[in-house]
Amino acid sequence: MLCAAIAGLAATVAPVQAAGGHHTVDDAALLEPGQCQLEVWFEREAGNARSLLHAGPACRAGPVQLGLALDRERSDASPATSSFSAQLKWARPLDERWSVGAVLALAGQDRSPRYVGSTIVIPVTWKATDTLLAHLNVGRDFRHRQRDLNRAGLALEWAPLETGSLVAERYWEGGAHFRRVGARWALTPSTNIDLSQARGLHGSAPAWWTLGLSWTFER
Repeated sequence: MLCAAIAGLAATVAPVQAAGGHHTVDDAALLEPGQCQLEVWFEREAGNARSLLHAGPACRAGPVQLGLALDRERSDASPATSSFSAQLKWARPLDERWSVGAVLALAGQDRSPRYVGSTIVIPVTWKATDTLLAHLNVGRDFRHRQRDLNRAGLALEWAPLETGSLVAERYWEGGAHFRRVGARWALTPSTNIDLSQARGLHGSAPAWWTLGLSWTFER
């Protein structure tokens, strides 16, 4: 599973993509050998002051997963901006319940400065039961010509049905705290649809909704 908005990254740094498509907290898991995945999602802020369109392919390449992403953000407060990133992810199981990984992402944009920065994240996944997973992230944003910032997050992923799951996450990035709750439905064994709402935990910034679709296929 892959996830996180690049536009938020152009403001903070790199879009580390995560468990549940557009969710921010990543899991310590990779696509199967020979598999690729295409993810698209649309994000809209309450009040329609900001929107974002994301597209990103990823493929398993030996022991790692390689991904690209492109985001187009529109806002009442600033001109439309395109952001892009490249990501390398590695993960391995430690035993039947624990897995660990590492993610490196580089981000840029179509305005100055072109190079935004990089992000390193260490994801850890714990399989509490057959239907409940917990994901922990710790990492750091290395922002170009700005102060570097830590990032962290915790997510719970509950799958009571084979065709549906719920995700709740609390994360810290860009010096601010956020929470998100969402659901995923399996339209087919290879196609999922995701819907979530997220908001900051401090201040008066509006919440935003995200609707996403992911398709996994063999190369």
